[in-house]
Amino acid sequence: MAAEETKSQSKKKQPFWLVYFSLLLAGLLLLADAYHFAHLDWWTARLGIALIYSAVSLFIGNGRTAGFVAAAIVWIAVIATIFV
Repeated sequence: MAAEETKSQSKKKQPFWLVYFSLLLAGLLLLADAYHFAHLDWWTARLGIALIYSAVSLFIGNGRTAGFVAAAIVWIAVIATIFV
């Protein structure tokens, strides 16, 4: 019984809100590129947003899978807007 309690306490909770927010941010970047919205259609702005969000998600994720997935989603969107 005590082993189960320590196992559940040591298991880190995944911050899935990072993934949801990265999907929202990726969609915003893709729409901004398609409609030339504001200054988000500049490649430097997209790279800056991706770098800042990646740093935040990896820091908050703290080595958990959700942080890596969130950073990857944003970078896939940025690379898609640059090359497509």
